[in-house]
Amino acid sequence: MKLKIKDSFSAYNGLPKEVYLLFAARIITSIGSFVLPLLTLILSRKMGMSKTETGNFSALLLLSQGPCLLLGGKLIDAVGQKKMLVFCQALGSFFYLMCGFTKDHTMMLVFIIIAADLFVAASPAYQTMVARLTVPENRKASYSLIYLGVNMGMAVSPLIGGLLFENHLPLLFILDAVTSLLSTGLIARHIRLPEEDRQADADAAGRTDTGGGASLIAVLKSAPVLLFFLLFLFIYDFTYIQWSFMLPLQFNELYGSNGARFYSFISIVNPVICTVFTPLLTKLTMKYHPLAVATGGGICYFASYVLFAFAKNIPFFLIAGTLYTFGEILVVINIGEFIAERSPGAHLGRINAARMFLQGAANALGPLVMGRVLSFSGYRSSWLLVAAIVSAGTVGMYFLNKKDAQAQSLLNGTGSMTDQKVSGDSP
Repeated sequence: MKLKIKDSFSAYNGLPKEVYLLFAARIITSIGSFVLPLLTLILSRKMGMSKTETGNFSALLLLSQGPCLLLGGKLIDAVGQKKMLVFCQALGSFFYLMCGFTKDHTMMLVFIIIAADLFVAASPAYQTMVARLTVPENRKASYSLIYLGVNMGMAVSPLIGGLLFENHLPLLFILDAVTSLLSTGLIARHIRLPEEDRQADADAAGRTDTGGGASLIAVLKSAPVLLFFLLFLFIYDFTYIQWSFMLPLQFNELYGSNGARFYSFISIVNPVICTVFTPLLTKLTMKYHPLAVATGGGICYFASYVLFAFAKNIPFFLIAGTLYTFGEILVVINIGEFIAERSPGAHLGRINAARMFLQGAANALGPLVMGRVLSFSGYRSSWLLVAAIVSAGTVGMYFLNKKDAQAQSLLNGTGSMTDQKVSGDSP
């Protein structure tokens, strides 16, 4: 029986009401996400920074966010994800408001760094909250819905930001702050988390809690499947960032002055496809193990990079971009579920923070490495190298899936065909 697109939304039926509220909060926050996506233009065109100064500030911002992200994960585990999220987002919104009312560029730069660091420190709380609000049966659908909300908001945000950037820059900061405060208020007022019983949470998620005193490194050493999962995701992320690094450069070489316009068109397709196909792909992969689906996502990445290597016209780039987006969906909707099921409850915040930290490192390293490769190699060779790199991560994810399936079968005392379908082959 063919699955109709409208039927795919049934995957989101019967989720906890708090998940729907988080979905709404993420839409609101994403719609108002103006400052960081436009930061390069704000620094260069509105503050008059040179390319070097803009790059130096962006690097400083990234360097400051790494420790804040890891500290935020630790505090989320220590004081609670809701408290941490509400405090950091409310305070971060205050500093964005200050940016909207100050004309001192130095103070504005300080406020931007503080606000961005506060928001990034709170970011693992969303993933952790979903884990605590769900059970294994509805966890994939819940993470998928949150991801859908982010993409729905991000499909609208660039349009508003583009209209306001030239003549209403202070309003961008104010609206970013206001939308963050609205979503924070929604969470603070209406979302109630289960009692802080970590052992009960661990039992519900099907994992063993090692206690909050163990270090993150010790926890990852005791759970090698989780450690390798994070490492293979690092490989995925290293290649994923080439969409926003290599692809626009390639368009500029192919189409000259029209390159930016064509790349913007391709970029808009990404959130649209995410919005349309996330429910469908979630429904189709609901019965499969997260590692199996993530392996399928890696295959989509590989196919898209090969097409980027040989594409010379927009239809081929659209096909490649669609495959790339399918890969993104398949990977992202399963990351939170697998981390929640394999992590000790007392370390969820730290492990989600570690995942985001590694993602940021890969996003920084990807352009650095491939920029040097491009200096002595063409785009075709560079994309084929990227395809080879992601294939290594995909093969690793495949065998990790097989290994985890065997371990879970032994743990459950069964090797039935049902278990093999759920934890075995990729869809």
